[in-house]
Amino acid sequence: MRILATTQHGDVEGVMERGVAVFRNVPFAAPPFGARRFCPPQPPEKWSGVRDASRSGPAAPQPTLLGTDAFADAYMNVQSTGEDCLTVEICTPAPGKTSLPVMVWIHGGGYMGGAGSLRVYNGHNFARDGVVHVALNYRLGVEGFVYLGEGTDNLGLRDQVAALEWVQHNIAAFGGDPSNVTIFGESGGGVSVMNLLAMPSARGLFVRAIAQSGSPIGSVLPDVATRVTARLAKRLGVAPTRAGFETAAVARTVAETLPFALDFVNPLRSGADAFLLSPFRAVHGTPSLPEAPIAAAAAGPNVPFIAGTNRNETTTFLKAIGRDRINPLLGWYFKRLFGLKPPMKDAYTRGPRGIVNPLALVEATWTDWAFRMPTLRLVETRVAASPAIPTWAYEFRWENPGLPAGMGSDHGLELPFVYDDLAAVQAMAGSEKMIGRDPPTALADAMHGAWIRFATTGDPGWPAYGLSERQTMVFDTASALVPDAAAPERQAWRGVR
Repeated sequence: MRILATTQHGDVEGVMERGVAVFRNVPFAAPPFGARRFCPPQPPEKWSGVRDASRSGPAAPQPTLLGTDAFADAYMNVQSTGEDCLTVEICTPAPGKTSLPVMVWIHGGGYMGGAGSLRVYNGHNFARDGVVHVALNYRLGVEGFVYLGEGTDNLGLRDQVAALEWVQHNIAAFGGDPSNVTIFGESGGGVSVMNLLAMPSARGLFVRAIAQSGSPIGSVLPDVATRVTARLAKRLGVAPTRAGFETAAVARTVAETLPFALDFVNPLRSGADAFLLSPFRAVHGTPSLPEAPIAAAAAGPNVPFIAGTNRNETTTFLKAIGRDRINPLLGWYFKRLFGLKPPMKDAYTRGPRGIVNPLALVEATWTDWAFRMPTLRLVETRVAASPAIPTWAYEFRWENPGLPAGMGSDHGLELPFVYDDLAAVQAMAGSEKMIGRDPPTALADAMHGAWIRFATTGDPGWPAYGLSERQTMVFDTASALVPDAAAPERQAWRGVR
């Protein structure tokens, strides 16, 4: 049986896989290169006949970030890149259905890597449970996030808006309800969700949002972005202008992405700013993003929102920068950059966590400085501005037993649980690096079920966050609602972060 759908730009033919219909490599915008390079996204050209949508297309141009072992190749690294990359992948219970809730996934990767087609983001189980799952690509690195003046700001975010506009105009053909769209994303995707909440052009394109392991403090003002552009231009040997960057081939900007990022995240070069992990960031104070996410939330939130972080967001990042051990001098330097004073340290060492290991202390304070405290500030700002529009908070605490105890709830660990995809991950070589040998299926049921309920009914199943109770869902082997789950650390950081 042929699985056909009609979009505004032409017909597409997908495939049936495990009982759901899948459409891959469906364009939502024209290739953003050549004459369109460093320009806002443009509509794709219409095509005649039926476009084959059975295979994934190219991801946005990017370097290999995660090495070449079997697990990374199978589960994280993209298979191909290319210019015709502004596409979506759709998993639907069947295009013949109508008015199904829609969830649009925005991938992570520090605005340097990733794709909606990665196996970690397989939407089959969302479709199995009655949701149309859409995963999008967007421009990355220099091509998507270099700031070259007005009109070139936030091109990667503008791509995301274009994808959401495509969903509004086309998702009914795949069984989805354009008036019931939830956006969600992790890491850079979680940051994107927070930025989209603040973008005027994104208003009305979704009715709910979920940010996993994002941070609302990653965007910068134009003057800061201009200095980053100047550093990058110097490395490329071009003028720090659009005309200058156009003289650098795409392959050249891609090749420079990782070396530039590694240079940027050296705290001796960039100070505390290095610990936000990527030089490629949104730029607020611009037409596309007038205000940073927290400032925008203070003016009044516009949609219900779930936000949360993992207990140990920065374990892998510590390893990546070669810090398997922290000597006293280096530990002092890290904590000085984070602004950690002795009374604040007590919240970790004498509080419920009882941290004594210097490496674990650096990890905990880095996680709170970059992820958890800024996210809680956004949550609190939304609740104070408009308690009638609910905000929910969660914390993911289950630990991968392959990581050091007390540091095992790492960045990205929640993904197979949100996607209810544990068996598929376990079948891959090297899977124990990410989820251990015996991950709890009940945890996958809990997280995936909550995300489905939120997209379907607007309620994930636990009380919204308030400024008195501060109810937080803690996801673990036995998940539970915890009042003020971050209390000691939250109180210690108040006025600092």
